[in-house]
Amino acid sequence: MRASALISLIVVMLMLWFLVQQSWPYWQHYGLGSFVSGDWYPYESLFGLAAAIIGSFWAALIALAIAIPTGLAAAVMSSEILSGPWRNLIRGSMELLAGIPSVVYGLLGLWLLLPFLQSSLHLLTGHNLLAAGLLLSVMILPTIMVMAQDALSEVSASQRDAAASLGMGWSARLWRILLPQAWPGIRSGILLALGRALGETMAVMLVVGSMDRIPEPFYNLLSPAQTLTSRIGREIGESAFGSMHFSALMACGLLLALVTIAISLLAHMHTDSARAT
Repeated sequence: MRASALISLIVVMLMLWFLVQQSWPYWQHYGLGSFVSGDWYPYESLFGLAAAIIGSFWAALIALAIAIPTGLAAAVMSSEILSGPWRNLIRGSMELLAGIPSVVYGLLGLWLLLPFLQSSLHLLTGHNLLAAGLLLSVMILPTIMVMAQDALSEVSASQRDAAASLGMGWSARLWRILLPQAWPGIRSGILLALGRALGETMAVMLVVGSMDRIPEPFYNLLSPAQTLTSRIGREIGESAFGSMHFSALMACGLLLALVTIAISLLAHMHTDSARAT
C-alpha cells in the first residue's frame, strides 16, 4: 500500500512538473492578466483564459444544481423507503450509468438533447452552456447518488430507533437525524462529482459549441461557449509542440489539474474525518 501511494504521488508530481514546465513560457509572457482577458485568437497570439473559465464554471454549476437534489432524492428513496430488490435495481442502474463512456453521452446529446433544446427554446442552435450542464448532470448523478446512499446506510440503527421512540415522524428523522449524520459522506460525493464535471472533455466538447467568447451577458446560459477541457480537446492537435499556443493549452491543463487535485484532496479529507467521527 505504501509503495502504491508513493508511486501515485510520484506520478502526480511528474504530471504537475510537466504542466508547469510546458506552460511556463505562457505565464512569463501573459502573466495573471490572462485571467481577465476573454480574447482567444491563436493566429493573433491572443490567449485569454476568462471565457473558458467562465464556461467551465457555469457548466459545473448547472450540473450540480440538477444532480445534487436529484441524487439525494434517489439516495433517500432507495435507502429509506424502497425494499431490497428495488434498492438494488436503482443502485445497479446508477452504477451502469457511471460505466457508460463519456463519448456515448456526447453522441446522445448531439442526437437527442441539442435538437430538443433548439426546438423547444426556439434557438438558432442547441449548442450552449445549458446543454453542457444538463449532460454533465446525468454523468455525475451516479457519483452523488451512490455516495449519498452509502452515507445514509452508515447511520446507526440506534439513532433511528431513538428518534422513533421520541415520536419523531419520518420527515423529522430525515432532516434532523439522517441527513445531518450522513452529510460528511454526501459532501465528499458532491466534491468528487464536481471534480468529474470540471474534468470532463469529450461529451462537453460535442455539445457546448466551442465558441471562444464570454457570453453576453455573462450569465446567458443559452449562448455557445467554451470550457477549459473542450478547448484543450479541440485545439491540442492543431498546436505545434513548444509553441505559445501549445503552452497556453498546457496552462489550461495546469489550472484544471490544480483545481481537480484540490477538490479530490478536500473530498478525501472530509471522508476520513467522517469515518473518524
